[in-house]
Amino acid sequence: MAVSSSSSLQFKVLPATEEDCAAMAMVETVSNCAASKVKPEHNLACVLFGPPGDTSVRTKDFIDKLQNDKTARMWKAVTTDPEGQEKVVALSLWHFYLEAVPIEDWKDIEWPASANSDGCNKFFRDVVAMRKKHMTERRFGFLQVLATLPEYRGYGIGSALLKEGLDEGMNSGLTDFWLEASNDGHDLYEKFGFQDVEPIPVDLAKYGGEGMARLRAMRRLPN
Repeated sequence: MAVSSSSSLQFKVLPATEEDCAAMAMVETVSNCAASKVKPEHNLACVLFGPPGDTSVRTKDFIDKLQNDKTARMWKAVTTDPEGQEKVVALSLWHFYLEAVPIEDWKDIEWPASANSDGCNKFFRDVVAMRKKHMTERRFGFLQVLATLPEYRGYGIGSALLKEGLDEGMNSGLTDFWLEASNDGHDLYEKFGFQDVEPIPVDLAKYGGEGMARLRAMRRLPN
């Protein structure tokens, strides 16, 4: 457990449990749709996944990862309200691949009715293809999700979650780490030693949005 504080906020970083999954799914979707403070039509998450709503599918996905995916590790950041109740305000989802295995191509799945299914599957095909290009048959740690509620940003919570995952991976013998960064997270990841590999452009106009969204594949190698 990591306990951190700023001048006005105290929080704890703890391993996530199945009981946390519903709260974490909501944190993720709210965080994604508040990214970059842009209009929904310019926001990748809003265009592809729709506005925050029913998160039951994502909740089940998180539970399945905790129960069945031996590579997955999840952490939560919690604060305590004046009544002593803990609130999940951020999460991270990591995968630690301790054996070098091939990365498989993305297989299209069904998405909730609020999502743009074609856009989601095309997006993840491109993202996984990029990951496969650079990381297949390697031992590495992969940060899949790092999300913080908008009102809790700027207090070092993302840094604490990022450090927790990197420490876990390095303690397991990993030295190579990978993620796909939005503009919001890019500067933070650079501070922790991640470097740009390739851009992953997404033309939002193809899916009912406006403009281009640009993720960047990033990698952290040993010094």
